[in-house]
Amino acid sequence: MTLATRRRRNTIIAAALAIGLFGAHQAYDAALYDAAFLSGWILFISMLLLASLNLRKKLTMLPIGSSATWLQFHIYLGWIAIVLFGLHINWRLPNGFIEVTLAILFVAVAGTGILGIFVSRTLPKRLTRRGEEVILERVPDFLSKIRDEAEQVVIRSAAEANSYTIRDLYSEHLHSYFMKPQNYFQHLIASNHGLFTLLNEIDSIDRYLNARERELISELRLLVVKKDDLDFHYALQTTLKAWLLVHIPATFALLTLAALHLVVVHAFSGGIG
Repeated sequence: MTLATRRRRNTIIAAALAIGLFGAHQAYDAALYDAAFLSGWILFISMLLLASLNLRKKLTMLPIGSSATWLQFHIYLGWIAIVLFGLHINWRLPNGFIEVTLAILFVAVAGTGILGIFVSRTLPKRLTRRGEEVILERVPDFLSKIRDEAEQVVIRSAAEANSYTIRDLYSEHLHSYFMKPQNYFQHLIASNHGLFTLLNEIDSIDRYLNARERELISELRLLVVKKDDLDFHYALQTTLKAWLLVHIPATFALLTLAALHLVVVHAFSGGIG
């Protein structure tokens, strides 16, 4: 079964389950029961199952299905949970401190989850199409090396060409560029505006350079492009990891508050009915 076929199958199953839950919720409500109890419990159980993906990642030695299967289950159950949440709040803005906080946490979890689906399916492909593979943790080391090489070019330009044109260019336009990763959001949206701006600044001084300076500025130009490739990998790899720093803590905060919410509701209502 191809990936596209599997996704279509899973989408159809998830849509059928969502429609079935919607129908059950409406029938429960029509029978004069409090449908919010039903949707609340199903939603809470769904969130527990969704959170179990993180546990599955840590228990890789157990024969409980592949990580890919669990991820697919997580994604489609997540879509169903969004429908359940809408049913539970009756598609209206909640009121009360706990309810509003729960809604904010749910939106944060669902929003970062949707973002995670998008970035995990698009960014890895882009990473393989540009430059050498770079381990995120080694970016500072590579950055320091490139900066040192660029500064050596500047020093050599003053010593060998007896000119400060390249030094002035570096001081005004390139020093801050080589100090740290740049153009984060431009790399995310596949824009080369920042790089082209710097290259234009470099090219604009060509008429002021002698032969030796042109050789040195060519080296500096290559280092600018190399640094841009490094920034590209830094931006995309950071994004691939950063969304989880919100998604996972927000998930457990949501589960904790949801459990408290269930206790409070049952304490004041006496149960389903």
